[in-house]
Amino acid sequence: MRSPRPPSANTSAASSRPIWVSGCRLIALAILVYRTTGSALDLGIVSAIGAVPAVLCTVLGGVLADRYDTRLVWAVNSGLSASLIGLLGWLTFNDAVPIGQIYVLAALMGVVAGVNMPLSQSYFPSLVPPSALKSGVTFNSMSMSIASIFGPTLAGLIIAAVDLSAAFAAAALCWSLPVLIAPVLPARQADPCQNNRTLADFRLGFSFIRQNSLILVLAALVVTNYLLIYGWVQTLPAFVELFAGGEREVGYASTAAGAGATLGIILAGRLRPGLFLGYQILGATAFFAAMVIGLSFAPAFYFVPLLAFLAHAGNGLFSNYCSVAIQARIPEPIRGRVMGALSVVFNLSSFSGMCTGGAIALVGDVRWGMAVGPLVMLGIPAGPDDSAQDQDIGRNLTAFCFRQTPLS
Repeated sequence: MRSPRPPSANTSAASSRPIWVSGCRLIALAILVYRTTGSALDLGIVSAIGAVPAVLCTVLGGVLADRYDTRLVWAVNSGLSASLIGLLGWLTFNDAVPIGQIYVLAALMGVVAGVNMPLSQSYFPSLVPPSALKSGVTFNSMSMSIASIFGPTLAGLIIAAVDLSAAFAAAALCWSLPVLIAPVLPARQADPCQNNRTLADFRLGFSFIRQNSLILVLAALVVTNYLLIYGWVQTLPAFVELFAGGEREVGYASTAAGAGATLGIILAGRLRPGLFLGYQILGATAFFAAMVIGLSFAPAFYFVPLLAFLAHAGNGLFSNYCSVAIQARIPEPIRGRVMGALSVVFNLSSFSGMCTGGAIALVGDVRWGMAVGPLVMLGIPAGPDDSAQDQDIGRNLTAFCFRQTPLS
């Protein structure tokens, strides 16, 4: 008898529809900035400008997710996102987008992105029983990753065939879909929080994380991984210019990365890590770094999609293992607030574009600027000594593994 479809299958598929063209917005914004200023540093600056309000608003999103109907908050937030992206598309169509306006709109989009992250991260895991959490998280991650494959390619094709404003219009249209989808989705399997002490709400997530050393270690590793390595994606317009490439090449490279991430997520869902989970986490991020270094010095563009695919396969494996390990240890009644607090930490990685862009500007070379972060990541010591009282962690992060885990 065939096993039933995961409870989150329909909802994950529904929520991934806006992500199909979320890639359009990210790629279109990067191309718009590069066309406006021609500076790789500005690519990083606009990424950081969006990251600051995102960091500040993620805790708010977690509180809203626990206190109110998550579906309603998601619908309203997505509608605001669609409006902002649509406005940017309209300004682009009228050739009236100075870099200052781009910065302002990037900051506003960072606000709604910050609220959205803990909404989705707390909503979908709540729809599956604890025994199926690994499958639910894997399915949700895979849905998002598969959706991200099509967005960048679609962006490149739309920009090449129509214009830049059309890519923003497509992104705005798809981000408006949750306004219609959210009301028909099932409610979370938890009663909305009745606590009216707002400051206590904000502190609760951080307090839980401080008391769980395993989550602290994984969160630090996730941020370091993304901050030092992931910035190459934000600087793609400057990189493909080395090969006389344009919008299509940016889309192809991003799509290859999305396909690789999907493969990594599938492998993470299939493998039974057990005692070797720590080794696999560290091996995956090391593989990610090594492949991005190779990509940075690719002699021809046709190497870039292949290396991007391999790099993000490692990153997909790494991200899914960390996500499942973290989600399995969060109680459902406070999941939104804990994920909101974690999202603050994770959103620090949004500065990766600024780090890579700054490195490019500092060394004066796109290739070496992209490779600096991954080289540092490979040289970071294995990690802290075992200090966890509630988890059995190895002597250092290299030997980090679970001897007893519900994830194996």
